[in-house]
Amino acid sequence: GFGLGTAMLQERFDSITQVADAPDQSVTDRYTMWAAATDMWREHPLTGVGLKGFPEYRDGHASLALSSGSDTAGAGAAFHRQALLSPHNMYLLVLGEQGLLGLLGLAGGWLALLVCALRNLWRTRRSRGGRECALIACGLLVWQLVDFAYADIGGPSTVLTAVCLGLAAWWALSGAATADRAPAPAPAPGEAATR
Repeated sequence: GFGLGTAMLQERFDSITQVADAPDQSVTDRYTMWAAATDMWREHPLTGVGLKGFPEYRDGHASLALSSGSDTAGAGAAFHRQALLSPHNMYLLVLGEQGLLGLLGLAGGWLALLVCALRNLWRTRRSRGGRECALIACGLLVWQLVDFAYADIGGPSTVLTAVCLGLAAWWALSGAATADRAPAPAPAPGEAATR
Protein backbone atom coordinates (compact mmCIF):
# COMPACT_ATOMS: atom_id res chain seq x y z
CA GLY A 1 0.00 0.00 0.00
CA PHE A 2 2.88 2.39 0.72
CA GLY A 3 5.11 1.18 -2.11
CA LEU A 4 6.81 -1.45 0.05
CA GLY A 5 8.07 -4.39 -1.95
CA THR A 6 7.07 -2.91 -5.30
CA ALA A 7 10.51 -3.59 -6.80
CA MET A 8 10.31 -7.24 -5.82
CA LEU A 9 6.74 -7.49 -7.13
CA GLN A 10 7.75 -5.85 -10.41
CA GLU A 11 10.65 -8.29 -10.74
CA ARG A 12 8.25 -11.19 -10.20
CA PHE A 13 5.81 -9.91 -12.82
CA ASP A 14 8.68 -9.37 -15.25
CA SER A 15 9.89 -12.94 -14.79
CA ILE A 16 6.38 -14.32 -15.37
CA THR A 17 5.76 -12.26 -18.50
CA GLN A 18 9.16 -13.21 -19.98
CA VAL A 19 8.26 -16.89 -19.95
CA ALA A 20 8.73 -17.17 -23.72
CA ASP A 21 12.36 -16.00 -23.58
CA ALA A 22 14.17 -17.65 -20.68
CA PRO A 23 11.94 -18.28 -17.66
CA ASP A 24 13.43 -19.07 -14.28
CA GLN A 25 12.67 -22.48 -12.79
CA SER A 26 9.99 -21.18 -10.42
CA VAL A 27 7.96 -19.81 -13.35
CA THR A 28 8.35 -23.08 -15.24
CA ASP A 29 7.30 -25.03 -12.14
CA ARG A 30 4.25 -22.82 -11.61
CA TYR A 31 3.01 -23.15 -15.19
CA THR A 32 3.70 -26.89 -15.15
CA MET A 33 1.69 -27.33 -11.94
CA TRP A 34 -1.16 -25.21 -13.34
CA ALA A 35 -1.22 -27.50 -16.38
CA ALA A 36 -1.16 -30.57 -14.11
CA ALA A 37 -4.14 -29.31 -12.08
CA THR A 38 -6.06 -28.56 -15.27
CA ASP A 39 -5.24 -32.03 -16.59
CA MET A 40 -6.51 -33.62 -13.34
CA TRP A 41 -9.74 -31.71 -13.78
CA ARG A 42 -10.10 -32.90 -17.39
CA GLU A 43 -9.82 -36.51 -16.23
CA HIS A 44 -12.31 -36.03 -13.35
CA PRO A 45 -14.41 -32.99 -14.34
CA LEU A 46 -17.18 -33.17 -11.74
CA THR A 47 -15.49 -34.32 -8.54
CA GLY A 48 -11.74 -33.98 -9.13
CA VAL A 49 -9.11 -36.36 -7.76
CA GLY A 50 -10.15 -35.91 -4.12
CA LEU A 51 -9.17 -33.68 -1.23
CA LYS A 52 -5.40 -33.35 -0.78
CA GLY A 53 -4.94 -35.47 -3.88
CA PHE A 54 -2.83 -33.00 -5.85
CA PRO A 55 0.59 -34.20 -4.56
CA GLU A 56 -0.29 -37.82 -5.26
CA TYR A 57 -1.49 -37.21 -8.83
CA ARG A 58 0.92 -34.37 -9.69
CA ASP A 59 3.74 -36.40 -11.20
CA GLY A 60 1.36 -38.40 -13.39
CA HIS A 61 0.01 -35.21 -14.94
CA ALA A 62 3.05 -32.91 -14.94
CA SER A 63 5.59 -32.64 -17.73
CA LEU A 64 9.27 -33.40 -17.26
CA ALA A 65 9.96 -29.67 -16.92
CA LEU A 66 8.74 -29.79 -13.29
CA SER A 67 11.57 -29.79 -10.76
CA SER A 68 11.50 -32.01 -7.70
CA GLY A 69 11.13 -29.09 -5.31
CA SER A 70 11.85 -25.49 -4.53
CA ASP A 71 15.06 -24.32 -2.85
CA THR A 72 14.34 -22.23 0.24
CA ALA A 73 16.68 -20.49 2.65
CA GLY A 74 17.07 -17.22 4.51
CA ALA A 75 15.37 -15.28 7.29
CA GLY A 76 16.91 -17.54 9.92
CA ALA A 77 15.99 -20.78 8.14
CA ALA A 78 18.55 -23.23 6.86
CA PHE A 79 18.64 -24.31 3.21
CA HIS A 80 16.26 -27.13 2.33
CA ARG A 81 14.19 -28.45 -0.58
CA GLN A 82 10.50 -27.65 -0.27
CA ALA A 83 8.25 -30.16 -2.01
CA LEU A 84 5.82 -28.70 -4.55
CA LEU A 85 2.51 -29.83 -3.07
CA SER A 86 0.10 -27.42 -4.75
CA PRO A 87 -0.27 -25.47 -8.00
CA HIS A 88 -0.04 -22.10 -6.19
CA ASN A 89 -3.46 -21.12 -7.49
CA MET A 90 -6.40 -21.69 -5.16
CA TYR A 91 -8.93 -21.92 -7.96
CA LEU A 92 -6.92 -24.51 -9.91
CA LEU A 93 -6.20 -26.44 -6.71
CA VAL A 94 -9.92 -26.71 -5.92
CA LEU A 95 -10.74 -27.48 -9.56
CA GLY A 96 -8.16 -30.30 -9.69
CA GLU A 97 -8.99 -31.79 -6.28
CA GLN A 98 -12.76 -31.16 -6.02
CA GLY A 99 -13.79 -30.69 -9.64
CA LEU A 100 -16.36 -28.35 -11.04
CA LEU A 101 -18.78 -29.01 -8.17
CA GLY A 102 -16.23 -27.95 -5.57
CA LEU A 103 -15.13 -24.88 -7.51
CA LEU A 104 -18.71 -23.72 -8.09
CA GLY A 105 -19.52 -24.19 -4.40
CA LEU A 106 -16.42 -22.32 -3.23
CA ALA A 107 -16.55 -19.51 -5.79
CA GLY A 108 -20.33 -19.20 -5.38
CA GLY A 109 -19.95 -18.82 -1.62
CA TRP A 110 -17.22 -16.20 -2.00
CA LEU A 111 -19.24 -14.34 -4.64
CA ALA A 112 -22.29 -14.29 -2.34
CA LEU A 113 -20.07 -12.98 0.46
CA LEU A 114 -18.70 -10.25 -1.78
CA VAL A 115 -22.20 -9.25 -2.96
CA CYS A 116 -23.45 -9.03 0.66
CA ALA A 117 -20.38 -7.01 1.69
CA LEU A 118 -20.79 -4.59 -1.22
CA ARG A 119 -24.51 -4.25 -0.48
CA ASN A 120 -23.69 -3.30 3.11
CA LEU A 121 -21.07 -0.88 1.82
CA TRP A 122 -23.78 0.77 -0.29
CA ARG A 123 -26.01 1.00 2.80
CA THR A 124 -23.30 2.71 4.82
CA ARG A 125 -22.80 5.34 2.12
CA ARG A 126 -26.11 6.83 3.22
CA SER A 127 -25.29 6.72 6.93
CA ARG A 128 -22.44 8.35 8.78
CA GLY A 129 -20.93 5.46 10.72
CA GLY A 130 -19.33 2.22 9.64
CA ARG A 131 -18.01 3.28 6.25
CA GLU A 132 -14.36 2.72 7.21
CA CYS A 133 -15.17 -0.78 8.45
CA ALA A 134 -17.06 -1.50 5.22
CA LEU A 135 -14.18 -0.35 3.04
CA ILE A 136 -11.67 -2.43 5.01
CA ALA A 137 -13.83 -5.58 4.89
CA CYS A 138 -14.60 -5.25 1.16
CA GLY A 139 -10.98 -4.39 0.39
CA LEU A 140 -9.66 -7.40 2.30
CA LEU A 141 -12.11 -9.70 0.56
CA VAL A 142 -11.30 -8.42 -2.94
CA TRP A 143 -7.56 -8.58 -2.19
CA GLN A 144 -7.88 -12.18 -0.96
CA LEU A 145 -9.89 -13.28 -3.99
CA VAL A 146 -7.32 -11.75 -6.36
CA ASP A 147 -4.46 -13.22 -4.30
CA PHE A 148 -5.90 -16.71 -4.77
CA ALA A 149 -5.22 -16.45 -8.52
CA TYR A 150 -1.48 -16.83 -7.83
CA ALA A 151 -1.41 -18.33 -4.32
CA ASP A 152 -3.27 -20.79 -2.16
CA ILE A 153 -3.67 -21.54 1.51
CA GLY A 154 -0.87 -23.08 3.49
CA GLY A 155 1.72 -22.09 6.05
CA PRO A 156 1.57 -18.89 8.11
CA SER A 157 -0.58 -17.07 5.54
CA THR A 158 -3.47 -19.41 6.39
CA VAL A 159 -4.13 -17.44 9.58
CA LEU A 160 -4.18 -14.18 7.62
CA THR A 161 -6.56 -15.75 5.09
CA ALA A 162 -8.88 -16.88 7.88
CA VAL A 163 -8.86 -13.42 9.48
CA CYS A 164 -9.56 -11.69 6.13
CA LEU A 165 -12.44 -14.01 5.25
CA GLY A 166 -13.76 -13.85 8.81
CA LEU A 167 -13.79 -10.03 8.87
CA ALA A 168 -15.44 -9.90 5.46
CA ALA A 169 -18.06 -12.47 6.50
CA TRP A 170 -18.72 -10.61 9.76
CA TRP A 171 -19.24 -7.37 7.88
CA ALA A 172 -21.30 -8.93 5.08
CA LEU A 173 -23.62 -10.85 7.38
CA SER A 174 -23.85 -8.48 10.35
CA GLY A 175 -25.09 -5.53 8.29
CA ALA A 176 -28.32 -7.30 7.38
CA ALA A 177 -28.95 -8.24 11.01
CA THR A 178 -28.42 -4.69 12.26
CA ALA A 179 -30.68 -3.33 9.53
CA ASP A 180 -33.44 -5.71 10.70
CA ARG A 181 -32.99 -4.57 14.31
CA ALA A 182 -33.00 -0.88 13.48
CA PRO A 183 -35.50 1.02 15.63
CA ALA A 184 -38.62 2.36 13.95
CA PRO A 185 -38.66 6.11 13.37
CA ALA A 186 -40.32 8.18 16.06
CA PRO A 187 -43.82 9.48 15.23
CA ALA A 188 -44.08 13.06 14.10
CA PRO A 189 -45.31 15.60 16.67
CA GLY A 190 -49.09 15.54 16.93
CA GLU A 191 -49.43 12.00 15.56
CA ALA A 192 -50.64 9.27 17.83
CA ALA A 193 -48.49 6.19 17.93
CA THR A 194 -50.54 3.04 17.47
CA ARG A 195 -49.46 -0.42 18.33
